[in-house]
Amino acid sequence: MSENEQKRYSSEEMEEAGREDLVRVSDEVIMTIAGTALAEVKGVASTPAGFVGGLFSRKGPAKGVKVETDGNTVSLDVTVTVEYGSRIPDVAAEIQTKLRRAIEEMTGKFVRAVNVTVQGIRPPSGAPGIEPVEEDVETPSPDERRKD
Repeated sequence: MSENEQKRYSSEEMEEAGREDLVRVSDEVIMTIAGTALAEVKGVASTPAGFVGGLFSRKGPAKGVKVETDGNTVSLDVTVTVEYGSRIPDVAAEIQTKLRRAIEEMTGKFVRAVNVTVQGIRPPSGAPGIEPVEEDVETPSPDERRKD
């Protein structure tokens, strides 16, 4: 506190007010940390927003990672697409470990849960008869198709 600020307050006011320094970490920061750690996990093909679009867009990887904070604890819900041939339980366990470690080390918060939902498997490129599904493309409803 500067001398001018100290002069503005009497010592009694300062003692009564006490001092509580807080550091708050927003959910968006936690989502960015989780998205970055998620990009390092082998076997993860993408999140619903995609890594590039999700990590560098204004919203962050919000489509693939949901954060709930309660005081000093964090819970995460992560949705991913896994590469074909990856062992899903191993990929999910690595996601849980990496995200928990990254968030706890960077924020100091306790990660209570990392829930992983595998929404799909990305087929290998060039697989016969299999067309890779484009992400974030809405399929028209049957009523919309009839209008054409």
